[in-house]
Amino acid sequence: MLTVLDEHTKEVHVLRADRALKSADVIALVKQAIVQHGAPEFIRSDNGPEFVAKELQRWLAEQKIKTIYITPASPWENGFVESFHSRFRDECLNREQLWTLTEARVVIEDFRQDYNAERPHGSLGYLSPQRFVAGKSLPIPSSGPDRKAGPSLRLGLPTTIEVIISTRAKDYHFTWPNFRDQLSEDVIPAECITSVRPSRAGQGDVTHAAECSLPVLHFTIAP
Repeated sequence: MLTVLDEHTKEVHVLRADRALKSADVIALVKQAIVQHGAPEFIRSDNGPEFVAKELQRWLAEQKIKTIYITPASPWENGFVESFHSRFRDECLNREQLWTLTEARVVIEDFRQDYNAERPHGSLGYLSPQRFVAGKSLPIPSSGPDRKAGPSLRLGLPTTIEVIISTRAKDYHFTWPNFRDQLSEDVIPAECITSVRPSRAGQGDVTHAAECSLPVLHFTIAP
């Protein structure tokens, strides 16, 4: 797994899963990130062979990018990435069963897109990285039209499917993935729903905020 994270904006530029990563792979992925986001003044990394390889060292020198290597066996010196990896494990890897490399890449890229566009960070004034970079508090869509099929790629379901949110009072019907836009305060307060994750079986949990008294129990999805 290769992670490239901006220490200032907390935006994850690269989150690449592969069976093996060589220095040439690192160069290609970092090049792509530089084209999209600009060149950094330095890159902080551990002492893995792909990072200390002469090919990578030469390329970084040509780009006038400095290297900062942490002390061996001292991951706390790269605290930003270690903190992200902890959240990545808790919020993505520990929740998924990944059977193939292709599936892993789809799931992980979905997580990266959502992390950058939607997930608030206390150190950024509770803005997402993309909103922080844009200097806006308004929502920035996490995906374009081509990304809306994210759940369908994993589940084999249509892009737009029905979501049934059940409470002890009644069931509420919406469409995935835009059900949040269809919520209104007189139906289910938006703050009551903090996450919806479809599963392979077509069922999953809806969690709700502690301050919300509405008893949201579960949801089902149907093609």
